[in-house]
Amino acid sequence: MNPIKQILWSILALFVLLLCFEKTNLDLLVQDVFYSSSQQWILDTTHPVLHFLLYDGAKAAVIGWELLLLIALVFFRKKAIVKAYRQGITIVLIAIPLSVGVVSVLKNSTNIACPYALTRYGGDIPYVRIFDHYPEGQRPQKQQRCFPAGHASAGFALLALYYLPKTRRRKNQFLALALGAGTAMGTYKMLVGHHFISHTLITMVLCWLMVNIVALCTQRFSSLENSEYTAINNQTG
Repeated sequence: MNPIKQILWSILALFVLLLCFEKTNLDLLVQDVFYSSSQQWILDTTHPVLHFLLYDGAKAAVIGWELLLLIALVFFRKKAIVKAYRQGITIVLIAIPLSVGVVSVLKNSTNIACPYALTRYGGDIPYVRIFDHYPEGQRPQKQQRCFPAGHASAGFALLALYYLPKTRRRKNQFLALALGAGTAMGTYKMLVGHHFISHTLITMVLCWLMVNIVALCTQRFSSLENSEYTAINNQTG
């Protein structure tokens, strides 16, 4: 897979998604399905099993996987298997925290409220789209941090695993795993009223964009490093 092409496709997808959700009520139409006539969400955050599997446990699994790869790269870097997968491990180690970090920075600056905080769903904040302004006198007193979807970013950041294996079959399996994890984590947050579908979809594309930027830089650096190594060997040979 060519990272440059994926970067361009990701930018196009972001533009299309932003335009779609800015010009339609798709967010509200989907979220209304998850809000019952008794003014409750389909799920709540007090469900212990689901909260562990799709929130605390899911985040812990991503962090644990990242730590395992870091340990392998630092302490077992001379092992043949680590050398063979060094480039892929590097991409994963950089792309996961970068993806989550970029989403977190955007969350802190967009000032978009969660569905549960909106007047439409029993809250006290008016609904605005990403490029809208709050009505005069109705701007939230506290900064809102619900766009993009921060929790789902931990799952979609695993898209970096695509660049870890060597075979196409294994790459596709990791891709499916990452998409499944991100979708499950994002859907859970939608069902408890914490995010709109646009938050989750845009997070997915942002993570894929970050992954491919890291992959491109890593591959370019690796090629440059190999070229310099070959040149030195030729000079000393």
